[in-house]
Amino acid sequence: LSLLQFKPAPMYILDEVDAALDLSHTQNIGQLLRTRFKGSQFLVVSLKDGMFNNANVLFKTRFKDGTSVVEVKCQMSRKCV
Repeated sequence: LSLLQFKPAPMYILDEVDAALDLSHTQNIGQLLRTRFKGSQFLVVSLKDGMFNNANVLFKTRFKDGTSVVEVKCQMSRKCV
């Protein structure tokens, strides 16, 4: 994370970065990304509510009848569950 502050990029993609963490640590990472890196965008793949609660926009994806379906669950709210 210190490298992100030293030389920030405009966008980061994180795939299940919280997979091995418990809920409290997942919540901490979500809050950290939300508060410390306001000038960057993060696309985060996660299955845990701790990340969802810190999202600006939450997308739900599922596979139905051989087709991927993407829906927006919430936008610009503090709690996106």
